[in-house]
Amino acid sequence: MKGKEIAKFFAGLAANQVLTRGVLATAGVQFSLFGITYNQRLNTIAVVVWGIILLLLIYYAWVRR
Repeated sequence: MKGKEIAKFFAGLAANQVLTRGVLATAGVQFSLFGITYNQRLNTIAVVVWGIILLLLIYYAWVRR
């Protein structure tokens, strides 16, 4: 497998995280899992971080020659 194909796969995973965390942050859902409390602030930070990762993966997989 080529590196760009792997980047495309992980871009899909990152997009899933952005959408899921965005919905959780927008709805204000709070829950605890494995001792970590996921609140609106943590989900918002996760959306920003996963969004940056997503943009980098998109650039590498589709834009860069």
